[in-house]
Amino acid sequence: MIQENGLSSTPVHGIVRLPPPYYNEDGITIYCADCLEILPFIESVDVTFSSPPYNTIAATKPSGMMAEHNHKQNKGYDGFSDDMPEMEYQAWMRDVFGLCRAVSKGLVWINHKTRYREKQGVHPLAIFNWPFYSEVVWDRGVSITMNARKFAPSHEYIYGFGVPHYWDNAVNTMMSVWRIMPERDVKGHPCPFPVSIASRCITASCPEGGVVLDPFMGSGTTLLAARQEGRRGIGIEINPKYCDVAIERLRQKTLF
Repeated sequence: MIQENGLSSTPVHGIVRLPPPYYNEDGITIYCADCLEILPFIESVDVTFSSPPYNTIAATKPSGMMAEHNHKQNKGYDGFSDDMPEMEYQAWMRDVFGLCRAVSKGLVWINHKTRYREKQGVHPLAIFNWPFYSEVVWDRGVSITMNARKFAPSHEYIYGFGVPHYWDNAVNTMMSVWRIMPERDVKGHPCPFPVSIASRCITASCPEGGVVLDPFMGSGTTLLAARQEGRRGIGIEINPKYCDVAIERLRQKTLF
């Protein structure tokens, strides 16, 4: 049986039933759970947009600008060290976004970056080795790694995997390199990303009134963007603290 919000109530993958939403208002639904436990219930969405954990926080030593923000390294994500064995992390990413690809009518957008392991760069496409439709370079304008004996990394990527079922040609003039400063004003989460990045991808590839999925909701940026752009959203986040941060942001009328 399919519910109106795009979720199936039919038992799947050995899971008896879908847990109740943590939040469900004005077209936005939040589940506080492991995304791998919720994704099998999702029948269909229009697009996915997500910025997953990068598996870097606990492993990175404070240096340069990062020395001023070493609380992020020391703290990591509440309840998650962000320091998994690399191959385990990569398999996890493919499992999660493989499920997202299966339920998304259109593109699956993933914000990720090149990370370094044993002095070798690991590009996002080494993890997500699927055909992609669109590539965006996010020029952050700053770097947090100033003494790593390389040109200080100051960019990330946004890849749209799959084939769009909708595209707004009016956004093509945004080009494919976006100079957007990192988000600094979200309290309670170590690594928020700018709402404008999610908004651009959502308006480009999700029809008005469509449903946007984020399996790693964090502080709720994707859901904020979806609401602002007249779309619905489904967010999944394992940590109730971050769910509360997202709900508070959604309820701040000045944001939409």
